[in-house]
Amino acid sequence: MTDSTASDSPSPPADAPADAPRVLPSQAEIAQWAKGDDLPSLGTLFSGLPVARFDALMMQIRKEELLPQHWQVIGDRTLPDQGVFDSYPEVARLLALEVASASARGQVAALRVGWQELAGKQPALWTTSDLFVALRRIIERDLPVDYNDLLSAIRDVWRALTLPHGRDQLDSLWACLDLIRQKTKK
Repeated sequence: MTDSTASDSPSPPADAPADAPRVLPSQAEIAQWAKGDDLPSLGTLFSGLPVARFDALMMQIRKEELLPQHWQVIGDRTLPDQGVFDSYPEVARLLALEVASASARGQVAALRVGWQELAGKQPALWTTSDLFVALRRIIERDLPVDYNDLLSAIRDVWRALTLPHGRDQLDSLWACLDLIRQKTKK
């Protein structure tokens, strides 16, 4: 006699990969990344993230008062000439970092997308809030951007600044990324 409680639907093979959880960076890895190390898993914090979840994470960041409560609205979508982006000293520094290696070119390409989403605001003047505005627009419009390249590019831009603005923004981003990592793990 057969067992009548067995399910009619086939079970997946034992060796079939289930939806594997995303490998998120640790707090220590994010700290090392902020100091300049490579961290390929950093982009997973935003990869495949729906806009609603991104907005919820931003609400948590605001609740923790890691960023100002206001968001800058950028209504003008008119972009300056692409040559303006190429003329920024921070873009030239990124390209000179590794003599225009594939990594540096990828960072510049990702930074250019962020620059376009921020209506041509110079990357050296970005704040952490600006970066998150650009990220939201990129996610919302499903633009093909390597999040790791974008985050690493702005980190390198801020690290190269001599004024405290860069260090302040990098510290703020570091705290935000760690909170996003914590909230995403749950």
